[in-house]
This record gives sequence, structure tokens and C-alpha cells, in this order.
Amino acid sequence: MSSLRARLLTAAVAIPAVILFSWAATELRAPWILGILLAGVGLLAGWEYLELVGRLGAHPPKELFLTAIPVYLLVAGLWEGRYALVLGWAVVYLTVIYCFSRRGHVEGFWSSLAGIFGFLYIPGLLSFFYLLFRGGFFYFLHFLLIVWGYDTGAYLVGSLWGRHRLIPHISMAKTWEGVAGGLMLAVVGALLNPDLWGRGLLPHAVGLGIFVGSFVQLGDLFESLLKRAAGVKDSGRIFPGHGGMLDRIDGTLAAIPTYYFYLHFILHLI
Repeated sequence: MSSLRARLLTAAVAIPAVILFSWAATELRAPWILGILLAGVGLLAGWEYLELVGRLGAHPPKELFLTAIPVYLLVAGLWEGRYALVLGWAVVYLTVIYCFSRRGHVEGFWSSLAGIFGFLYIPGLLSFFYLLFRGGFFYFLHFLLIVWGYDTGAYLVGSLWGRHRLIPHISMAKTWEGVAGGLMLAVVGALLNPDLWGRGLLPHAVGLGIFVGSFVQLGDLFESLLKRAAGVKDSGRIFPGHGGMLDRIDGTLAAIPTYYFYLHFILHLI
């Protein structure tokens, strides 16, 4: 099966599922529905993250890490974050205590750091989806259109016309042409928001597409750097043509707070 065909088949299953969960959660005003999706995504991504940092010699407590991720995401949704901060602090302290009690000081330090960063990186960033919950389903869809637009444009343009490597010592597959194609489709996705048109915010739509698209690329590069350090090509194999869950959401993790901050603090829409 060709890489493009595998990607299309995976997208044909994954995209409707994500849209359905998002629509049901917002239309029914039931954040627990979104919580189920985020908990599943976070659990798979967390497992892959532990495998990657384990190759680098860091060993956060697996049972604590993989239990805390879905619990945190469900708690953040069900109680609107009121208890999530307390739970997060508990995870940080338990991680440090475990790592330093089970390992030497040096290994304990790096394992603690990897565990704390992983908790902020995966469930911490995924929880920003709950902030979009306030804006309704359309803002979920708008964000996803920008991210998927960037991914699609970068892949197609980079595959067809990519010649100039972006950062070859991190990823040989990324090209400047792909970045340009991704940003163009990210802007197209950002323009598909009648609310911005109606408010006379067309220049902001263009800026939003470029800003969010740039962070999608940065998230991709960060995970590529982590994979290269760990000596692997993909974080997992759950998605044919895409690799693992972390491969699929790396750009989304970096972009979701960017999208929210732009809409909330600059445009005051959410």
C-alpha cells in the first residue's frame, strides 16, 4: 500500500470520528464526551512518549504516568479544571519522589524531568481543547481545518516539489517548499470562518493561519528531534501511513494553545 493511500484511508476513519466526538460534546454540552476522546488520545501518546524517552535513558514511573494522563483529562473536563491543577501538582511531586527513591541522583533527575515535561506536553496541552469548548463546535472545526490544511499542504507540496531541506539534521523529509504549501492551505482553512468575515477580521484570519500553521510545523520538528535522538523513524505504528499517535498529534499539541491565545487575547472571540 502506497504511503499516500494509507494516509487517505487513515484520515477517512480518523477525521469523521474526531468531528463526531467534538460535535456531540459541544452540541450536547457534555464535556465528558470530549474527555473520553482526549483520554484515549493522551493515553496512546503517553505510552509512545515513554518508549521514546526510555531509549534516551529516562524512566518516569510508567504506571503513574499512564494512569494520571486519562484521569487528568477526564477531571479537567468534568469539573472544568477545578481539581485538575491539584491533581497535576500531585503527579509532579509523586514523579519526583518515585524517581529519586528508585534511581540514582543523576538518573532520578532526568527521569523526573522527562516525566514532568511529558505530563505538561501531552495532557497539559490537550486540555486546551476544553477552552475551545466555550466557543462551540464551529471553533473546534475551524482549528482542525487549519491544522489539517497545514499538514495536507506540507505533505503534498513537499512530496511533489520539495527540493530545499528545512533542517536536514533533524528531519530529511521537511522542506521549505512543504512549509510554504502548508502555510497556504492553513490560511485557506483559517479563511473558512464566516464569523471573522462578518466582523471585518479578514487580515486576522490570514495572520491566524500563518501563526497557527507555523506552530504546527514547530511541533512536528520538536517530535522529529525527539525521535532522532531516540533513534526511531516513527513514535508508533497505530496509524498506517502516519506512524503513531504522537506522530499524528505533534503539530496539534503545539498549535492548540496558539489558536486559543490568538482568539481569546487578540480577537476576544472565546
